[in-house]
Amino acid sequence: MKIKLKNGAVLSNNWKACGCSAEDWADLSAGKSIEVGSVPKLIENDVDVTGVASQTKEKKQGGSK
Repeated sequence: MKIKLKNGAVLSNNWKACGCSAEDWADLSAGKSIEVGSVPKLIENDVDVTGVASQTKEKKQGGSK
């Protein structure tokens, strides 16, 4: 799923505890959407779910070769 920081919300520097990379955390803090497997409990009140994560190429093809 994709998440985006709510307007006016500020993130602390706890990206490791949320299972994000520093780059994704910086993007999220900058107002961009990032893809996650689930919304980390530490920030669930500070973000909005904006969409479903894109599927991988293999899943789109049904896993066949």
